Amino acid sequence: MGLETANWVTQLVDTNPTTSDPVSEGDDHLKMIKTVLSNSFPSTSTSAIVPNMSGNSGKVLTNDGTDASWGAAGDPAGTAIAMAIALGG
Repeated sequence: MGLETANWVTQLVDTNPTTSDPVSEGDDHLKMIKTVLSNSFPSTSTSAIVPNMSGNSGKVLTNDGTDASWGAAGDPAGTAIAMAIALGG
């Protein structure tokens, strides 16, 4: 079976690679996974896309255009929720 192609997490086939796939395709598979992750979770930040949730009960995920952080629910300074960050919004 040939190497799968994917650009987004939802396009990955969880049964690939198979045991019959050539070992020589391993590097291609890893590169595809890196592309999928970069496309699905875009960020120029070196910090975690979703920061640690511990101690942040009742808060919402916001961002400053680069980094994600926790803010008070209903905080007008908040600019996005976790899904918007994950989708590159």
